[in-house]
Amino acid sequence: MTSESKTPDRPADKPERTEKPEKGTSLFGAVYDSLASVTLAIFLLIILAATSIVGTVVLQKGRPEQYLQEYGQGLYRFFQFLALDDMYRSWWFLTILVLLLTNITLCSVKRFPRVWRVITQSPKTLDEALFRRLRYRGSVRRGVPPEEAEEEARQILASHFGKVREERSENGVTLYVDKGWFGRIGAYIVHLSILILAVGAVYGGIYGFKGFVAIVEGQTIDRVPLRGKNSQIKLPFSVRCDDFQVIYYPGTQQPKDYFSDLVVFRNGAEIMRKRIEVNHPLIIDGIYFYQSSYGVHQSSTVTLDVLDPSGKVAAPAVTVGVGQAFNVLGDPSTYAIEEIYPTSVGGQPAVKMNQFLGSGRREFFLAKAAPDRDNSRGGPVYFRIGDTAILEYTGLQVAWDPGVNLVWLACIVMILGLYVTFFVAHQRVWIRIDGDTENTAVLVGGSTNRNPATFERQFEGALADLKDALKGKRK
Repeated sequence: MTSESKTPDRPADKPERTEKPEKGTSLFGAVYDSLASVTLAIFLLIILAATSIVGTVVLQKGRPEQYLQEYGQGLYRFFQFLALDDMYRSWWFLTILVLLLTNITLCSVKRFPRVWRVITQSPKTLDEALFRRLRYRGSVRRGVPPEEAEEEARQILASHFGKVREERSENGVTLYVDKGWFGRIGAYIVHLSILILAVGAVYGGIYGFKGFVAIVEGQTIDRVPLRGKNSQIKLPFSVRCDDFQVIYYPGTQQPKDYFSDLVVFRNGAEIMRKRIEVNHPLIIDGIYFYQSSYGVHQSSTVTLDVLDPSGKVAAPAVTVGVGQAFNVLGDPSTYAIEEIYPTSVGGQPAVKMNQFLGSGRREFFLAKAAPDRDNSRGGPVYFRIGDTAILEYTGLQVAWDPGVNLVWLACIVMILGLYVTFFVAHQRVWIRIDGDTENTAVLVGGSTNRNPATFERQFEGALADLKDALKGKRK
């Protein structure tokens, strides 16, 4: 006599009972429950997202004159009051961050013990109560000796699900597979990565620095002015710029590439040479030197010859720098150089000039490659570039972030946590073979916490194989 049955699937596994948190009987309990709530986590994440938008729009660690020019005196004072010009180091932003970290930690501490009990106290025996609770279940009754049924069940279970364990009793044996248990802790691994990331960011923000330094060719520096502060930091070495070059697109002032040749010295001895360009920094002792900008140093000067319309010398030559106003004998206008271009027409220097007469202002250009170009402007005199003493500087952004290793570790842990969370399922499968030698009963049950469709196909395939195997062995 043989029989077989498959109990219809229930809508879902009967979930482990989640004990409702007891209402706090004290102030401490109430505070703990509030700090460990999911509602608080969502609220804090929204606040952080909103403030991060502000931090993106508003320039961080800029110079006072930049804010005054952009926003005016009143709004700049408001920014200072709320520390919006250095938001990520402000007391209120760090407070929100600390609250979020506390919330994540307490949420994990509060919920992890229940998950750990599910992992460590997984049933080893498929009893009737457990069998009725399972969503995936089936049964087979064949006139097959229990020993042969156990052998077939062991092989099929191993081929479909992996390593098989057993639990014996007087009434029979339960073969079971419990794999992927760590899939239940993926969310907690992600929580841990967020904690590491926040610690690294805060540590780097507090103890690291960002600065900017302009170096002209041949100059050596060992101090870096800090952004947003009237202070400098002393480097444990010195840096010299041996060469700086800008390559322009032909016929334009648009830079195609620019780079600096830097030499690093420690205790007077050369220890490193490197050509840096955009996205290829110099790194030493964890300090990064990025090629950030370039320009003409404020000490640069241009000598202008002063000529009359016929091309004869009308007045002594004038040597001036950017922003220095000057007058010429016989001309009521005031002149000033607004900008110096080291390389312009024909690869030679040029300058942008301003002419002031009364309340009016007029711009014009002088190019060394076109010496009589200014004569067409008209007026009692015109100018010609005679000599130049132009010094270009390379602008280097200097940064040290001691928390960067923690940030990288957090990224690795987060990737691991996300992989475990989405791709690792905790699967448990039991096969119980009763000891009745005349009419052996085999119960099969399974559960999974993720990817139910995939698990259902595996489970039904194993159950079908088991039925076929026992059918061939029945008496």
